[in-house]
Amino acid sequence: MIGLGIDTGGTCTDAVIYDLDTKEILASAKALTTREDLKLGIRNVFEKLPPGLLHSCETLSLSTTLATNACVENRGGKGRLVFIGLERQTLENSWQKYGYDRLEDIYLLECRLTPSSASISDAAWETFREDMREFARDCDCVSIVQLFAREHHGAQEKKAAGIIKELFDMPVILGHSLSPDRDILQRGTGPLLNARLIPLIQEFLEAMKQVLSDYHLDLPLLIMRSDGNLMSGKYTCLHPVETLLCGPAASVMGARHLTDVPGAVVVDMGGTTTDVSIIRDGVPLFTEGGIQIEKWKTFVKGLYVDTFALGGDTAVRFEQSLFLDTCRILPLCSLASRFPEVLKQLQELDRYEKGHPMPVHEFFLLLKELPEPAAYTEMERKICQTLKEGPLSLENLGRALGRDIYALKTERLEQEGIILRSGLTPTDIMHIRGDFSEYCREASVRAASFVARSLGLTVDEICDRVYDLVEKRLYCNLVRILLQVEHHFFQKDEPGAQMAALIKKSYELAKAKEKPLFSFAFTSELPLIGIGAPVHIFLEPVARMLGTKALIPGHAAVANAVGAIVGNLSSSVTAQIYPDPEYPDRFQTITPADTQRFTDYEEAREQTKLLSREFLLEKGGKEPFSFTFRQKRKDAPAAEGTIFLSTSVTATATGKSV
Repeated sequence: MIGLGIDTGGTCTDAVIYDLDTKEILASAKALTTREDLKLGIRNVFEKLPPGLLHSCETLSLSTTLATNACVENRGGKGRLVFIGLERQTLENSWQKYGYDRLEDIYLLECRLTPSSASISDAAWETFREDMREFARDCDCVSIVQLFAREHHGAQEKKAAGIIKELFDMPVILGHSLSPDRDILQRGTGPLLNARLIPLIQEFLEAMKQVLSDYHLDLPLLIMRSDGNLMSGKYTCLHPVETLLCGPAASVMGARHLTDVPGAVVVDMGGTTTDVSIIRDGVPLFTEGGIQIEKWKTFVKGLYVDTFALGGDTAVRFEQSLFLDTCRILPLCSLASRFPEVLKQLQELDRYEKGHPMPVHEFFLLLKELPEPAAYTEMERKICQTLKEGPLSLENLGRALGRDIYALKTERLEQEGIILRSGLTPTDIMHIRGDFSEYCREASVRAASFVARSLGLTVDEICDRVYDLVEKRLYCNLVRILLQVEHHFFQKDEPGAQMAALIKKSYELAKAKEKPLFSFAFTSELPLIGIGAPVHIFLEPVARMLGTKALIPGHAAVANAVGAIVGNLSSSVTAQIYPDPEYPDRFQTITPADTQRFTDYEEAREQTKLLSREFLLEKGGKEPFSFTFRQKRKDAPAAEGTIFLSTSVTATATGKSV
């Protein structure tokens, strides 16, 4: 069987045509991701694939870092979250700890819920109905999370969802369908992210469907989940949070497939982020509690992936000195390749012989129309109208608007993905040094010359310092990650200020040519597997500092697309089996769907298998499935032997796509 694997990242869209029987890559291609219209980037990568091979494909699997990048960059649709049964004081004391950034996006249906009671008065429901008319009026999706959802199988979530659906035609997501775990505040982060990500993922899937239709390809859409397995496009549209780390998960699967090493640190450097995973004894490491990405702490299950802001498109900024920001911008070399008039605007920087304190070398590009112009300020509307004529530098945008550049407000437009900032990035420095030569080098040189004049440096010094900043951030994060994986006392929190300073000092010592009287070093025996286009430039020196080696496999630049196509579909269901309190000879089984009683223990366990089968069919699986069981039994000591207390049973169904 021939399969097509596609990975859409923040910078590039990659594709491979893969023989699933011989495990051979038949063709591969790479094109720029076009955020203003994803169809263009997808179509461009299709055009680079052999037409005969493309039309021989029988299956299609996707991965994307769109969700990951949206979290890192704090972008996304307008999501809202309803908590049922959470106390207001608890929310107000702890909301920032879990990553929530706006209390205005959260509604509390205050009521008293217990494990055995979930009664809410008719008056409370009527108040909820009236409040929702305003609260959910202008959003893309609402997610609902109730206290003790597992015990009540999300009954109150379902009722609240029914009310919202009567009022608005929008997706409503039930929190217990994403996670049955106890901590309601942590359970809420996944559904809120899910609500924000729905428009992004729907846009991506619609773009893919349109290109497939243009090429007369009738292929079902499968998308990689954060745990390295696949799910259908239909299921993904309502559960995009499960793609939260699907791009990094695909890189792990691709790295494992392209190399034979039993253990390694997988380093996937893209345009926006660097994602780090661990392989031990040939098996990827999984998260124990749930995925955390930047400030967001979730219960989303997945492979262990640590994501931090570092990539070819990371913004290079300056104040008193040069530094790497945490946001992704469009490299000027890429912008100038698409819009040649950008070079003329960059030439205007020559009049600043001693530079400028503001980043007047940075540009703005309109990506899409304002969704609701009335919801934006007059300045924001004028900015978008002005940029319809093409990208403008900060200075020229201010001049066109008749505004001082210090007074321009672009933050919200950037966060919502309506406009995109372009400026100096590591990708531009790669062009200046000749390590990469895809786009307009002159644009990179002019921008770097301006920054150099602003800081009293040479262009060569700017290049050296940017490369050093990239290596330093990569090294320090790898040390932090390995400390957290290997040592329990680092796992819950970031290393403290003293440890962070020690890690930075170890980098400086590793870079120094002369050794001091006393030194220390962090080392690892695990090789570093490099995935992604720019990683080969920076990984080898960092590997040497860590006392190990860097492995850059063949097809490393498209490894995520390889990982996507080699995945399977899988679904796991966990149930709790207890002795029935009313009938000692029976068993009570509590699953995410309901509570049932059985006279036979094996029959009770079989219920989890049936439910995992149903879930896998929903995710796009095609029978026959294989099943595995994992169980953990609890007993209590008694005068004569032990007494059975409970068993936690997890059934996993695995299969192929429809």
